[in-house]
Amino acid sequence: MKKLMMAAIGLMMAIGANAQYLNDPQNVFSQGKCYLAASASGASLSYHKGTDWNLNLQAKAGYLIADDWMVVGQMGYEAQTDLPDAIQLGAGLRYYFESCGIYAGATAKYTRCDDFSDFRPELCVGYSYFLTGKLTVEPEAYYEHSTKDSNYSGFGFRIGFGVYF
Repeated sequence: MKKLMMAAIGLMMAIGANAQYLNDPQNVFSQGKCYLAASASGASLSYHKGTDWNLNLQAKAGYLIADDWMVVGQMGYEAQTDLPDAIQLGAGLRYYFESCGIYAGATAKYTRCDDFSDFRPELCVGYSYFLTGKLTVEPEAYYEHSTKDSNYSGFGFRIGFGVYF
């Protein structure tokens, strides 16, 4: 729980920071840009009542359909202690608060393993910190809700790298 609280405090501290607009100072999140990312969560960075430990790896791709609005598709792999490994597919929408690099998003995810399938809507808040003009580090806090069993609803923290081009 302490790790999660420290992650939340770090995310809140990032709210006051400004995104680094290195190569495109007018509008970093402008219409027509594409996005690719990879992220990881788990290993004590997330909490679900129904499992002691999980690891979630994701690959994401997105397209800015309008300034500050991105459509995102994702694929994921989830390993848990009490269920077989699962595959996740999802689609969602993000909105970037451009003045500071913070985004909010919603995703509809479908999780499937051998004998268990679940629809898990997810809400997230994150921060795009630009290392270069196109490469970002993206810490993100999320909550996902299991429609099948409330023990698999939970919250967590993930970190990833993204490329905007």
